[in-house]
Amino acid sequence: MKKEELARYRSVLENQPARLESTNREHEELLDESRTTGDFIGPDRAADLETLEVDASVAESEHRLAEKIRHALDRIESGEYGICEACGAEIPAARLDAKPSVSLCILCQEAHEAA
Repeated sequence: MKKEELARYRSVLENQPARLESTNREHEELLDESRTTGDFIGPDRAADLETLEVDASVAESEHRLAEKIRHALDRIESGEYGICEACGAEIPAARLDAKPSVSLCILCQEAHEAA
C-alpha cells in the first residue's frame, strides 16, 4: 500500500474515535437515565424497555467499533494494515474505503460470520 493511501486511512481512523466517544457518552447517559427514572410501569413500559434495549445495543456496537479502530491503527503502526488477518491476502481498497477498520477480506469475513 502506498504511503499516501496509508496516511489517508490513518487520518480517517484517527478522527473516528472522538466522534464515537461523544455519541457513546450520550448513549451511556441515556442508559443511566433510563435505569434510574422508574420501574418501567404503566402503559409505556414496553416502549421504555425497548428504548433501553436499543440504547444498550447501540452503545455496545460503538464500543466494539472503537476497539476495531484501535486495532486498525495498531496494524498501521506494525505495517500489517490492509492485509487479511486470516488468509494474508490484500484487502481491496474499496472494502477499506467503505470500512477502514476491517481486518478481514470479504471471503474470510463471510466465513467468519457463517461460523
